[in-house]
Amino acid sequence: MDPKIVQMEGKLRRDAPPPVTDFWFAQVDVRLGRIELMVTRLEWQIWLIVCGCAGLLVFEIVKALSGAPV
Repeated sequence: MDPKIVQMEGKLRRDAPPPVTDFWFAQVDVRLGRIELMVTRLEWQIWLIVCGCAGLLVFEIVKALSGAPV
């Protein structure tokens, strides 16, 4: 046997599996991301509706001020 090699006794070192909570937190992150996406889309839709209604209101005000017949 080569004098540079030392015989060691003990268990082989294996990397421990990741904790189960990592998988759980990953699932929570995915679901929260989807919820945030849905809220963002809903926010854009609400702003679109509000701006559309404001535009129609402006047209009606201009029409009323111009004296056009109804």
